Formats: sequence, C-alpha cells, structure tokens
Amino acid sequence: MQKTVLFIIAGVLTLSSVKAQINWGDYSHSYPDKLQEHPSVLGLILAIRKENNSFWQIRDKSNHFHTLAKDSSFRRFRPKEILARTTFDTACAHFFLHGVGPQNAHLYQFRVMEYPSKRIQVPWHGITRFTDSTLIHSSGLPKMAYLGGYKTSLGKMLIIDVRRVDVNQIVATSLIAWESIKPEITSIYTSETMDKFLQRLQSPWMPYDQSVGHFSPVLTVPATNTNLIFSLQNGTFTKKQIQYELIRNGRVYTPWRYNAYDNSFVWIKDYPPGRYTMRIRYSVQPQHIAQYRFEIAPLWYETNWFRLLAGMLVAALVGLLFLLIRQRLKTQQEQFNKTKVQLELKAIYAQLNPHFVFNALSSIQGLINKQDIKGANSYLSDFARLMRQSLQQSQKDEIALYEEIQILDRYLKLEQLRFGFRYTIQVDSTINVYETSVPILLLQPLVENAVKHGVALLGEKGSINLTINRSNNTMIVSVTDNGNGFKEDKATSGLGLKLTRDRINLLNKLHSESQITLAIRNAVSSGTQIILTFNQWF
Repeated sequence: MQKTVLFIIAGVLTLSSVKAQINWGDYSHSYPDKLQEHPSVLGLILAIRKENNSFWQIRDKSNHFHTLAKDSSFRRFRPKEILARTTFDTACAHFFLHGVGPQNAHLYQFRVMEYPSKRIQVPWHGITRFTDSTLIHSSGLPKMAYLGGYKTSLGKMLIIDVRRVDVNQIVATSLIAWESIKPEITSIYTSETMDKFLQRLQSPWMPYDQSVGHFSPVLTVPATNTNLIFSLQNGTFTKKQIQYELIRNGRVYTPWRYNAYDNSFVWIKDYPPGRYTMRIRYSVQPQHIAQYRFEIAPLWYETNWFRLLAGMLVAALVGLLFLLIRQRLKTQQEQFNKTKVQLELKAIYAQLNPHFVFNALSSIQGLINKQDIKGANSYLSDFARLMRQSLQQSQKDEIALYEEIQILDRYLKLEQLRFGFRYTIQVDSTINVYETSVPILLLQPLVENAVKHGVALLGEKGSINLTINRSNNTMIVSVTDNGNGFKEDKATSGLGLKLTRDRINLLNKLHSESQITLAIRNAVSSGTQIILTFNQWF
C-alpha cells in the first residue's frame, strides 16, 4: 500500500514538473549580469510575458521599490543587488534559480511573500522542480531550479527570497510589482496638422512644437476634416495591446476593437458628423479607460437650421400644393356650376322662344279672324323679321341694349297693329346703349305681360311706357301700363313672367357681383309697373 501511495505522489510531482515549464521565447527575462560568467553563479531569473515590455517605458518603477529601499530592516538581511521589475497584466511571473541543480538543491529554500500586507503566499519551501531538456535547449542555460509562477492583485508586490539552509542567510531576492496602467492621450492631430504628425512619426527623437499636443477638453472639427489621430504617451505597442471604442450621439458606433497600427496612436478616418466619445484602453488592463470627447460638425445641409428651413419650405410647398389643389377643385366646381347655370339658362331661353312664337301666332290668328288680311300680312312680315333677328342672337347670352330695344320696338309695333295701344321707349342719355349689354330677351316677357294683361282690352286707350334710367352704377328698367292694375294671380301664373324670374335667379348665381331684382307693383294712377333693377351694372 505504501508503494502505491509513493508512486502516485511521484506521478503528481512529475506532472507538476511538466506543467511548470514555460515557452522560453514568449517571455522577457531579467537577471543579474554575473549569471553569464559561470553556470554555478547563484542568481534569480524573473520571466514575464513579452506583452509587458512596452509598458516599462511608461512606468518602470513601483512606489513599493522606493519604500523598501529606505527600509533598513528589509535591506539588512538581504544582498545588495535585488532584482526588481514591474508587470501590468494578470499573468503569473515565473522564477528560476540559476546555479542550483538537483545536486545542491537541498542546500536552499525559497519563500513568496505579498507586500505591503506581508501575507505569506508560499512559506519557506524546499526546491523540488528543475528545468527540463526542452527549456534548457531553448534558453541556452544549464539545468536549474524552477521555483514556480506567482501573481497578486494590482497595486501589490511579491517578494521572493532564497536562503541557504545551512547558514540561514538570504542569498537572493527578487521584487515583482503589479502596477495599474491607463492610456494617456498626449496629442491630437487633425487633417490640418497632419504634417506635424508625420514629422513626429518619422523622427520621434527630435524635439517638436509642444503646442501641437495642446488641445481643448472638447475638440470640434469641421465635416471636411477626414483624419483624427490620438497620440498616446511614449511607448511602442502592438496592435493587440491597444483597444478603442467610439460612442456617437450616446450610442456605440464602433465597438471595442484592436488598434489598426503597431504604434502608440489611434488613427480614425472619415467618420460622419456627430458628438463622439473616444474610449481607449490597454488590453492588458481593460478596466482602466481613457476618454476624450470631440465633435465633428455637420455639413451645411446637415445642420439643424437647414433642416428647419427645409422643413418649413416643404411645409410651405405642401401647403401651397394643398391650396392649389383646393383652388383647382373650387374652380372646377365653380366652372361646373357655371356650366350648369348656363345650360339651365339656355333651357329657359329655349322655352321662351316657343312661348313667344305661340303668342305671336295667336295675334296673327286674331287678325285673320277679324278679316284684317292686310294687317295679318304686315304682322306676319314683321314677325318673320323678328324671328330671324331672334335666331341670329340665339347663340348669345347677352346682346347690346340697343339691339334689345330694337327687338322690343318691333314686338310692340306688331302688337300695336292688333290692339291699337300707344307705347313709348325712353332711354337715359347717360347710358351708352351700344356698349351696355343685357341678357337677351330678358325684357321682352315683361313688355309682353304689359300687353296681354294690361292694355289688350283698352284698344287705343291703352298705353305702355318703357323707361331705362341710370342711378350711379345701377340701371333701372321700368315697364308701366294703364291697365287694371296688379293682380297677384296673373302676376304669378303667367309662363313668361315665371321663366323670367327663373332666369334672373340663375343669372344672379352666375354673376354674384351684379345682382338683378324684379319688382311688380301698382302704378301711381292706374295700371301696373314692373321694375327691373340691374345693380352694379356699369
């Protein structure tokens, strides 16, 4: 049973020894110069990963080093030469003891202590592990003791001591401090200062104008600027050592990514206008982030005032378009209504012509019945001329007042042959009958009404007076007869008068600015007076 246990222990130690070895070429090594003098020279070798090399230029010393250098109790029991280095990541630092092999390892022990807490990570311990043939070959060093890999948290330090057991004396000491590191933006270059940046890049050792590195807390560059370069503190970094993130207008625009160059600057190009925050960190310590805010001004057509102006212009155009469409629809509706009224007027006028013809033929029939062949022939001749004149004017909506008066005069002459009444037509001298227009045959039914219902039974005693006067811009047409006076039933039942009222209503819809009114009342002495008023006619 005891052999089995020992075998297992031996296996564990062997496995531990295999795992203890490192890839020598991936590490940076620190040791006293005298180690190279002879394989038996005693000294500690510290190995940390190469990614940390560049950060030494920023912070190569720890405050703990200075504190211990002044501590006499610490220095009293340790050798004069103490190996001290800083590291910046969470990886382990590995320790080798040169000059100690399997043949003399029993003479030495080592201890690992944390500082400043002085907590013991590894108490005094014997040396049991050594470098294997692979590491010996890659390092070019003889077989030596491997003390292990150790680490602590940022801001603390490990003290590795090696003592000789037989004399109880510390013969070698190494200090390794884990320090915080945060990027520091020292200069910002734009497209305007690109030549300064290129000069600095080409000759970093030469002095340069410090004002180039001066920048405001918030930088604003025009939209035409296509380059922004954020230069960090001295150091030569690989792409994977620097990471950056861009926040635009409060949102992640470019998520964390490795730098594009193996150098100490972050170069961004051709970014759209907006408010940005550049965030830069070392990948070895991602919790420490440097930030800088800058703004890329928008182009003139991307500014708020232009958007406002464009919005107002679009709103105005939309409003104008809406008004134009509305006006067009209104015009179309008005044109439709006008066309409808005109068609209705033509329909009424078409009814007036048969009415007029019917009354005229009735008059001719009356003359024939009286055996007045001469009168009938004369009436028929004048009627033919009147009909021809009416047909010639039938395609017009309005005719000159002079022509309307001629039609009325001819009509009254025809009716005078039949009934023998007297009539007069008087026109105000201030009215130009040739330039003043009236709706065709609008007055004829009124005159006809005076004949049929006013003077037809009076014979030669009958009298009809047609007067056309002017009052400012209003034309007043009066038809007065000396018949039996106004009777409501006759005034409203006649077809000619009804058609005239309908025409007036339609004409008023068509010409709202020039209204026509019709009034029928008893004459002063006897008979009936029909007054037709043309408002704002001149």
